[in-house]
Amino acid sequence: MEDQVAVKPSSFRKQLENELNAYVSSEFEKYPSKDLLKMDLHCHDYNSDKPDELIGRILNVPETWLKSEKLIKVLQKNGCEALTISNHNNARSCYEMQEKGFDILNAAEFTCTIPEYDIFIHVLTYGFKPEQEEILNKLRRNLHQFLIYCKAHDIPTIWAHPLYNYYAKKMPDLDFFFKLSLMFERFEVINGQRETWQNLLVKNWIEGLTKEKIDELAEKYEVDVLQYCTNPYKKSFSGGSDSHMGIFSGLTGTYLYVPNLAERRLIQPVSELALEAIKNGNMIPYGSYTRHEKLVIAFLDYFCQVAMHYEDPGMMRLLLHKGTSNDKIMAVVLSNVIAELQHHKTTMSFIKLFRKSIQGSKPKRMKKLLVSKPYRKVFDDLGELARVNQSGSASLAEDYQAVLHNMYKKLNKLFLTRFGDKLDKGFKSSGGAVNLNAALDLIDLPSKVRGLIGKGETPYNTGSKGSDFDVVNFLDGLSFPFLSSSIIMAANYTSAKVLFNHRELLNQFAVHVGKLHHPKRMLWLTDTFGDQNGVSVVLKSMHQMIKENDLPIDLLVCSDKVEPDDHLIVLKPVNEISHPLYPNQSLRLPDFMEIHAVFDRNEYDRVMCSTEGPMGAAALYLKHAFSVKAHFYMHTDWVIFGKQALHLSKEHLSRLRRAVRSYYKMFDQVFVLNTDHYNWLTSSTMGFQKDEVALTAHWVEDYFKPKEVMKHAVFGVEEDCQIVLYVGRISEEKGVFQIPEIIETVQKSNEKVRMVFVGSGPSQARLQEIMPEALYIDWIAHPELPSIYSAADLFLFPSKFDTFSCVVLEAMSCGLPVLAYNTKGPRDIIEDGKSGFLVRSSKDMSEKIRWYFTAPENRMNYGTAAIERANYYDQNRIMNQLLFDVKLDGIKRGVTASSL
Repeated sequence: MEDQVAVKPSSFRKQLENELNAYVSSEFEKYPSKDLLKMDLHCHDYNSDKPDELIGRILNVPETWLKSEKLIKVLQKNGCEALTISNHNNARSCYEMQEKGFDILNAAEFTCTIPEYDIFIHVLTYGFKPEQEEILNKLRRNLHQFLIYCKAHDIPTIWAHPLYNYYAKKMPDLDFFFKLSLMFERFEVINGQRETWQNLLVKNWIEGLTKEKIDELAEKYEVDVLQYCTNPYKKSFSGGSDSHMGIFSGLTGTYLYVPNLAERRLIQPVSELALEAIKNGNMIPYGSYTRHEKLVIAFLDYFCQVAMHYEDPGMMRLLLHKGTSNDKIMAVVLSNVIAELQHHKTTMSFIKLFRKSIQGSKPKRMKKLLVSKPYRKVFDDLGELARVNQSGSASLAEDYQAVLHNMYKKLNKLFLTRFGDKLDKGFKSSGGAVNLNAALDLIDLPSKVRGLIGKGETPYNTGSKGSDFDVVNFLDGLSFPFLSSSIIMAANYTSAKVLFNHRELLNQFAVHVGKLHHPKRMLWLTDTFGDQNGVSVVLKSMHQMIKENDLPIDLLVCSDKVEPDDHLIVLKPVNEISHPLYPNQSLRLPDFMEIHAVFDRNEYDRVMCSTEGPMGAAALYLKHAFSVKAHFYMHTDWVIFGKQALHLSKEHLSRLRRAVRSYYKMFDQVFVLNTDHYNWLTSSTMGFQKDEVALTAHWVEDYFKPKEVMKHAVFGVEEDCQIVLYVGRISEEKGVFQIPEIIETVQKSNEKVRMVFVGSGPSQARLQEIMPEALYIDWIAHPELPSIYSAADLFLFPSKFDTFSCVVLEAMSCGLPVLAYNTKGPRDIIEDGKSGFLVRSSKDMSEKIRWYFTAPENRMNYGTAAIERANYYDQNRIMNQLLFDVKLDGIKRGVTASSL
């Protein structure tokens, strides 16, 4: 990893690892090692051909294509002496291998429904006969009848991964789990595909089921425990790899205690001895600390197999199969994605080599000679994957992940570099001009299929919305690195999504067991921390506040200039693309997989983002991957920006508003900096609920106070000059081109008025041509601004674009009254006629400036009121409110969170 991280490491993961290791070690002290059989009680092969996931059934794909012989070979390689194969709802593989002479215990993982909850769970079941399997498959539609039958016929069962396999929108309550815990004697507490957090929560929960607790629950839920259990008070634990691909089979499992094992295995089949131990609950689960790495490899291997073996199931199957409309739409999309992959020869060749590599087969040298030069480094990584598989390392999953990340970075960088070069080339070829209205027309799509496929008289690529844009040429060289890196990224996303889809349930169990509480920490994403603008100033002030109070928040920025610090994580950009709107700025593209790793490694459980674009996409990625709350800190009014800076047409402004609404709706909560935005978002036009929008504010540093300074020393002018000041970005959307007319009108009756601009921007040269007599000062260090404010007489703020206006608060904190439009941002800060002035038009601005300079005492009276008003924006109060809104602990200092 090349990210620069400066955060305090959390002890949560270490706590999990230590508890797991201590538990496994203590369990081995129960029985003599010579009487232990090693067995993976939960593994799959190609006969798991009907997945529980609805999408898989719609697409008609099995869960794996792994052959039984290959699975057994891996199990034996990893030391398993007793063998079983626990496929979904069938024991066909066990029967087939028994016919070939293998001693294998019959087993299956039955999907059983609890009718009163309409929820299904997985039940590992062992030692049944072929004729009993048929009965069990009928009974599995009712868990109660299934378990009663198993008890009556002495068939042992295990509740597999008890805290997994539930949908977020249909999550059972704790009563469901407490009731079912009465019906099982055995529980899988170490599942090789699940997070250690989840596994240990199960262990601690079941360990708390004392005889007294079981009797209490049995009375509460009216459950006759003897109906389901031979010994309801003995709860035993098992482990299994849950591997479908064979890579990790046997690395997690169960040691079975069989008294006098050596003698008895001479006269009894090992499968018979294993079944006896399972029935008696003489089991010791084993396995290493697990996060998401194994699941990533499993998904990659599975995706490769799907791409290699997938056959079109037909549109009728996709449309008529049971499932929701969303399920079917997703199935159609996936079917088309896979079909496109299969037509991309380079990517398919990579996929085939990739799968052989993770299965341990190193690509031949001759293949490398046929690979084009840009991809040879990636080819080397394939060999490294094979080496990792063959090493048998205890950190096999972590070693896989390290190689995969390295491979992803190479592919992703290649794609983003080529993509950026193509965009830059296109931008330069247009002479640096961007016609956004035309660009928006280009990316629009017709609603008629005929327009999409180019049939008829008016296909989409001709006519009023036609374009000379060559899609094929643009995509040349991008498809392979994009598709290949996307596959790796998708596996990481899916693994996190699967493991944390029911995060709230895990949090509830942590509360129930009284331990293993996930840390409450927030990652704040932004890509403008190091820029020279108001947002970066705010973020730096926020970072300082977080550092000083050691708050559970870390900022993550993408930059090659910013240095990491406490609570500040810096990732190097993969590539930078010229900004089409601001030539002096660039879009910094982060490595999403690095962001994923940072979020996972540092154990955050919520995310905040304060810039749209790449970081906004990353925040939404984290929200869905880790099932966490995502907040957005809104700095920019994009509708006003589109109108004033981008000059969008009325039609496209309407589209922009809809896009803004759709974008912010994807977050759980939006923070706004003024009441206008709060009212706008919660109006019927935008449709946000009031609890989805939070009002916040900015503060200024303590050094923004009045200074004893002379105008001559600061501006080089006579002391009787009347200075009107503007501080900020010199750009059109800030309203700076209104200033020349305003000041010219004032100077007709007051020649002492002098205009001063502090800052820079894309419109500075043009403004200087229009107003050469004004004084221009470039960006200065922030601590030097109080002297500028203190030496001026009035602050002029002509922007209708800003959502808060930090410079307004800075000026007022230094005792400088502010004249602004009666619009959002300034309207919340300035008390008109007391601490400053709010007007409706540029004409009103001219008149107010003339009036203001007619009375010398105005400077003092309004300045004193401005300081009093600015003091309201106290950093402790504002930060307390923000922490309260995102549900984090932090500073209080006698200040309670209350509405701003």
